Amino acid sequence: MTALHDTGFGPLLRSWRQTRRLSQLDLALACGASQRHVSFMESGRARPSRGMALTLGSVLRVPLKDQNLMLLAAGHAPAFADRPRNASPRKAVDAALIEVIRRQNPLPAMILENGVQIAAANAGADRLMTFLCDGPRPTDNLGQLFFGEGGVARFLENGDEVAAWGDRQARAQRVLNLGPGEQIVAPPSQPRRDANASDAALTLRFLKDGVRLGLYTLLATLGTPLDIGVERLGLEFFLPADAATEAWFKDTP
Repeated sequence: MTALHDTGFGPLLRSWRQTRRLSQLDLALACGASQRHVSFMESGRARPSRGMALTLGSVLRVPLKDQNLMLLAAGHAPAFADRPRNASPRKAVDAALIEVIRRQNPLPAMILENGVQIAAANAGADRLMTFLCDGPRPTDNLGQLFFGEGGVARFLENGDEVAAWGDRQARAQRVLNLGPGEQIVAPPSQPRRDANASDAALTLRFLKDGVRLGLYTLLATLGTPLDIGVERLGLEFFLPADAATEAWFKDTP
């Protein structure tokens, strides 16, 4: 069989498959194709249809911007737009997410971009950060806000545990290739210790001015983003880990 012109799709497919640690057979079974066909696509002897290229990108959890590159490399038009925030329908999605975090009040909730940049925060999150920062938050970068100089991590009773889990989340984000490289990273000198195995979930345990707050975090994303900018958005909810914490948020003006 004569090899097709090298469009670059094969190397891209191979790179993403290896990043996800899948064999050609694993990928073929997940996509409903044969291992031979996957091998031919990687070698350039076969070019995928538009539908197959999209299926491969979805199975391999390739970010939408990179799925566009795969489509172009396979000779197809890009499928996903990157609309500005004020453009419809992107504006409608942003408005819906803002309404979600508003309804979480008085408990804190944020909209994050690339997992680290605070795009919006509800009143509960503003109250929490104002308390911990002794005023309005100085930065919208969550990593700097927590672990930067003078960050709120200094009020964490279990800062070493949170730092260890933060590092792991940062590694996961790099694997998913969803961000520009900004990660939540603890200072190198900070000790590392795994979370208490007796806990059901990692708890942020703040202690400041005699006030002790325990918070779980819940992360959420849209299940089926079709816009590159929307894919970068996520929600972070802070849930009370005990009755005293819940009461503090409800009683704080």
